[in-house]
Amino acid sequence: MSFNIDNQTYRDLNIFDSYSEPIYNMFKGTRTLGARDLLKAIMQNPSTDIQYISSRRDAIKYFFDNKLSLEIKNENLDLIEFYLNSNGRKSEKNLIDSFVKYVTKNSSNDYYIIKTGLKNLIKLVKYISTFNLEIMAKDDVPDSLIKISEKIKSIIEVGLLCDAIRLNEDTLNFYQITKLDHAFRGEEKDKIFEFLQIVYEFDVLESLALTTKKKGLCFPEYIDGDDINVSIISLFHPQIPNPVKNDIVFKREDNILFLTGSNMSGKSSLLKSLGLIIYLSHLGFPVPATAMKTTIFNGLITTINLPDDINQGLSHYYSEVKRVKQIASALLENDKMFIILDELFKGTNVKDAFDASLLIISELTHIHNSVFLISTHIMELAEVLNKYKNISFKYLDTSYEEKKVRFTYKLTDGISSERLGMFIVENEGIVDIIKKASYKQKK
Repeated sequence: MSFNIDNQTYRDLNIFDSYSEPIYNMFKGTRTLGARDLLKAIMQNPSTDIQYISSRRDAIKYFFDNKLSLEIKNENLDLIEFYLNSNGRKSEKNLIDSFVKYVTKNSSNDYYIIKTGLKNLIKLVKYISTFNLEIMAKDDVPDSLIKISEKIKSIIEVGLLCDAIRLNEDTLNFYQITKLDHAFRGEEKDKIFEFLQIVYEFDVLESLALTTKKKGLCFPEYIDGDDINVSIISLFHPQIPNPVKNDIVFKREDNILFLTGSNMSGKSSLLKSLGLIIYLSHLGFPVPATAMKTTIFNGLITTINLPDDINQGLSHYYSEVKRVKQIASALLENDKMFIILDELFKGTNVKDAFDASLLIISELTHIHNSVFLISTHIMELAEVLNKYKNISFKYLDTSYEEKKVRFTYKLTDGISSERLGMFIVENEGIVDIIKKASYKQKK
């Protein structure tokens, strides 16, 4: 079953496209462009298959624990792919025909491409064979890497690759080149590309392991079962310098988090951090926390930076309503969803926002097999919602020191009572300026 996620959620979490640095860029330190493309394809397909994502996590962790380093260069892979995809006709199987082709038809450039491509291919196959042995020589090799190792052997041991790796790639003669080229750009071409995909997979695993160390990430633990169970210790956003870390727990009987706090207190960053950690865990990737245990969710839907739909003439409020309807439909079709709503119904007046939020949240309290995070400025909602046992109330605290606001970014139990908006207005002396302008006009 595929993981339910949409383009709005990708945008909210800044996964690929962003006015700032996308999350994708954080992981894309691969050595090859082919691995970079593979990484993007992986990140576009989070999964609900616990075995699948666990196997990827285990492979990344193995690279991380054993500090495995892949000594390959992108330019070498480029030369191999350019050769395999070159438009020049492949060598003839008959040696004389091949010789006539390259000598009488002035195909020296084609011959150079073939020779260079084969040289780099043979060198790569030899290196990956040695690298594979290095992996398998260590303890507790995960099943996913054992399967890759077996695939490498099956590719190399059948066909001309087996003969090629016994040759000296620097001294290939005309006969060897034409024979290998006829096979590698002919009947064995698909097998060669399959081998290159394994190289790119190794490259991705190494890049993710290096990011784990660089960003201080951890490897998630997965809980197999139907009940909601999420435990995150020291959650942080990996793109925030020196981030404040928070602990968060969700269970079936405590599956709604009602978040309050003043502007700039960090509510949106916290919600993005939570969305990001759920998304990354369903890729089998390392996550921004000290520790994480989670059940497998069937999807993630966020509403954090919902734009107005000018092309369709939709107001911001109506766009919000349409988004909530979309979420309701997803909840009807799927259980175990992770839903994030930042500033619910902020596109309308306070009265309508209060009534609409109360109506929607009250109904959501009857759904116990999904998680809901809801932030709001409407503190009065908490008084009415307090009767629901599965809602936890938390806020991000602020304090004042010498007419300056200090943001703690620390998640605290309870409901925020801060009114930072008026403090900022008064602190900027706007009223005094207006009074002076008024006095000047009277003169």
